[in-house]
Order: sequence, then C-alpha cells, then structure tokens
Amino acid sequence: MTTLLDSVLERVNILDEVSQVVKLRRAGRNFLGLCPFHKEKTPSFTVSTEKQIYYCFGCHEGGNAVHFRAKYEHVSFQEALESMAGELGIELRRRSSSKRIPILEALEKLADYYQENLKKSKSARSYLTARGIDDATQNEFRLGYSDRVTYTQEFSRRLGIPFDLLFSIGLFKMRDKDQAKEIVDIFRGRVVIPILDTNGKVIGFGGRGMEKDAMPKYLNSPESAVFTKRSVLFGIDKARRQIAEQDEVVVVEGYFDLISLHRVGVRNAVASLGTSITEEQVSRLRNYTENITMMLDGDEAGLKSTLRLIGLFGEMGINGKMVVLPAEHDPDSFVREHGLRGFEELMQTKRPVLDYSFEYHMKRSGMTTIEGKRAFIKAVLPQLETLKDAVARRLYVQRLAQMTGVEEYRFWDTLKEKGMEVRKQEEGPGGVVQRKIIGICMNRPAFMELLRGKEVKQLIANRESNEILGRMLDYYEEHGGLDVKTFISTLEGDDLKDAVLSSALEVSDYPEAEMERVILDYCSHVERKQLKEEAKRITDRLAEAEQKGDQQALAELLERKRQVVEVMRSKSVK
Repeated sequence: MTTLLDSVLERVNILDEVSQVVKLRRAGRNFLGLCPFHKEKTPSFTVSTEKQIYYCFGCHEGGNAVHFRAKYEHVSFQEALESMAGELGIELRRRSSSKRIPILEALEKLADYYQENLKKSKSARSYLTARGIDDATQNEFRLGYSDRVTYTQEFSRRLGIPFDLLFSIGLFKMRDKDQAKEIVDIFRGRVVIPILDTNGKVIGFGGRGMEKDAMPKYLNSPESAVFTKRSVLFGIDKARRQIAEQDEVVVVEGYFDLISLHRVGVRNAVASLGTSITEEQVSRLRNYTENITMMLDGDEAGLKSTLRLIGLFGEMGINGKMVVLPAEHDPDSFVREHGLRGFEELMQTKRPVLDYSFEYHMKRSGMTTIEGKRAFIKAVLPQLETLKDAVARRLYVQRLAQMTGVEEYRFWDTLKEKGMEVRKQEEGPGGVVQRKIIGICMNRPAFMELLRGKEVKQLIANRESNEILGRMLDYYEEHGGLDVKTFISTLEGDDLKDAVLSSALEVSDYPEAEMERVILDYCSHVERKQLKEEAKRITDRLAEAEQKGDQQALAELLERKRQVVEVMRSKSVK
C-alpha cells in the first residue's frame, strides 16, 4: 500500500526543494553547497539526485526532501509532509494536524482582503502613488490596506477564517471603547505589505502608517508558527534566483526601500523588515551568495548596525561590503531621486565593511595621542581575528601597523591562528569497512542478495553498523528492495540516519566494479570468519568428547574439522 510519504517522495525532486534556499554546484554525481544549518566556509553540504537525499559532512544533518523542509522551516516531519502533499495536490486521508496549514490559508485569504481594500481606498492609493509606486508594482507585491473599521462574526464567515485563529496569531485584538468591547485589526489605517517565504506563501504582514507622525512608523505581524521575524527576509521570494545568478545580494532595511529598488530593476535585493540584519538572516543569504552588500541609511546608527556584523561575516567567510548613502537619503528616497543610474554609480563606491570600521574607529578614537591609538587598536584588532582569509588578515595587519606606527610582529603575537576542526569518528573494529558495505548497498541494493543468509549481524562488533545492517536486511526482505530516501524515515535515532546517509554519499562515486569487489571481499571475509568460529567450536567440543571418552563423537568431530579446514584452505587459495 502506498503511503503519504511514498506519494510525496515519488513526485518531489530534492534538487528543486533544496536549490530554492541553497546555492549548489555539481561535484561528480552529486551537488555541493554551503550548509544552511551551520556556519561553514568550505562547502560540505551534499545533495544526491540519484538517491534523493542530502547530507552535511560538517554538522551531520541529513535526510530526504521532507526532512529538509522540516529542518529548514523549523516544523515537525509530519507538518512538512502534509504541507508538501498539499502543494503537490495530494489529498490527505484525514484532517491535517499541522498548525501551519490553517494559518497559511488564513493569511492568504487576509492578503486578498487587504488587496481588495486598497482598490477601494483613494487615500491609500494616493499615498502609494506619491511614493512612486505604480499600479503594476502594487499588484506585484500584493500591497493592501486595512480599513479603520471594527469587525464582527460576519467578517469571519465571509472570509472563511475563524476569528479565534486570527486572535491566536495576533492579527486581531479586542479593545475597550465607550464601556464596550470591539474587535479591531492591528494594522488598521495602514498600508499592508504581505511577507512571503521562498515558496511564495504569505507568512506575515508589515504595516506602514501613512501619516508623518505615525507611531510606530512600521508594524510587523507578531511571531507565529509560520513567521519568525529574525530569520525572515522581505523580497526573498522574488530575489533568490537573481541573487544566485549575480552572486551578490543588496540588503536594505525598509519595505519601501526594497520595493523602490525592485521597481527600477534592482532584483537582487532584500529587506530585513525594518530592523538591523540578524545572524539567522545572514545565514539564509549565504545559501545563495557569499557577497553581501549593505545599503543602509547614511547615519551613524546605520553604520554601527553594519559594523556589528564584522565578526559574523568573518566566521561565515562572507565578503561583506557596504555602501554609505548621503546623509539626507535612505535607499527609497535615493532611488526615487536618482533612478537606476544613480544606484549603479553609488554601487561603484562600495567598500569592505572592515575598511569602514577602520575609518570609523580612527575618527572616534583620534590618532594624535597614545591613548587614542591604543583605543583604536583595541577596537579593530578583535575584528581581524575573525578573518579566515589569511591574505586579507595580513594586509589589514600591515595597514594597522602603518596607521599606528607599531611593528607588525607585535600584532601577530596577539592574533589567534585559526585551525581546521577535524571530525573524529568513533569506529569499532572493522567499522570503516562495514560503513562501506552499508554505503554500497544503499547505492546498489542488488548487492544485498550477496549478504542474505551470511549471518553477517552475528559477526559485527560495531553496535551501530550491526543494527543498520540488520534493519537493511529486514527492509530488503519485506519490500523486495532498498530505497534510501524511504528507508531513512524508518530509523528512529539521528545517529543511525547520520551513519546511513554519510556512508551512502561517501562511496557514491565508486565505480560499479569497485563496489562489487568490496562486497565480494567482505563476503569472503565473513565466510572465513564464520569458518574460524566453527573450527574453534569444534576444537572445544573435541576436548569435551576426549574427556568423556566418547569415541563416536570424536570421530564425527574430527571429520567435520577436516572438512572445515579444507574449505578454509580453498578460500585462502582463492
């Protein structure tokens, strides 16, 4: 009987799923990229289209397409499975238990409602027109408007959204007015901007006040099962392909900053929802490119927020650059005044973030006194420690020495040398060979026939390999084959799943003849070991029979030992 998981995995391609959020390149039979689940500079995240699995050799995360969706979106495996089934048009046999699906459906309906409201609001449309946002751009970003009205149960029935759901995700609230209770939308009186995930699903909203003194100027949806502000990037659904193609992303802060850039043709830009960019957002961008250019307001606050990223950029191997806008501008106003040509000219002035840090701290500390130079060194030296690029670190140390008059070697005495972390695998006797056997059978299930009836489990000392091979043999007997992408979903522990995925990918590039040779050699090894074990048992029984004076048993055991020794000799000759 085909399960829901089987139906989903038969119709989804893991490369399509992963490449939406990870920049991949071909490496032999597989694809390679930077892991989206931990910080790394050297790619160790591997995707196999042949086996429809992914695995990171750095943090050991791995699985099939559903595992990836669940891990990346921070949801349960079942929720990810049901979400993907819905996207593929696969009907669920029971009511979904996922919290995400009804929320996503409600947000989609609400986005349509706001968009219709905008068409009816002359003041909101005039506000957007005054900001240079034409009808085409309004429709592309699905901009909307929230009326200054109160709501009733009729509204809930008309939209098909339970009121308790809207309350639970924080979009509507109850307030007191004239000794009575009324239900209001948190975005009332604001232009509403839908926030979409990489799959184009509405996961939240931003609200922009239209009055100059609106407080707050921007308002975001409360966090929910589908919306986590610190990890979401506005515009990523439209920009991700352009970011990967151009190998650079421009980061701005505000919604309208992004919309204005997009309107004039800058399609590799995203916004950080009106706040300073976070580590989670940088980590997501790094899946598409290592070149991040910050374009923030030309004030000290914007500069400081970017300088705080230097350590993070260094750890992740990000080529972080910065563009400083004229003091009177933000990206939105600059593009509206100077257009695409002005933007392109401004981008020519971008420089490494560390250069701006040197200038900022030099001005702040003053370089005319010993105290000023010491303060400058104290501020920038820790930033140099984060640089993984040895050449860049040496060049900045030379610059630091020239600026302060302090010899280079004194800085090298305090800088920490970064080392490579080496994963230490705890393997039992024969563990490496057994992992190869597991990997080969995952790549070529037909070789499982050679292991059947060999009693390999009894001869494996390594607990992990023993359990995996046992599970593989049971699965093979039950299903008449072995499919890694579905087999791993039967493994309860992360350690077992980790071992299967890493083993499968480690030998995926072996030639077929090499795989067969390893399997046959291992089978021969198993048979020899079994014969040695039997010979030892016969020897022990011979001693017992001799003690008892059982001549018949002695004769039978001696004949059996002769046969075993003869077979062992024939195996050795082969």
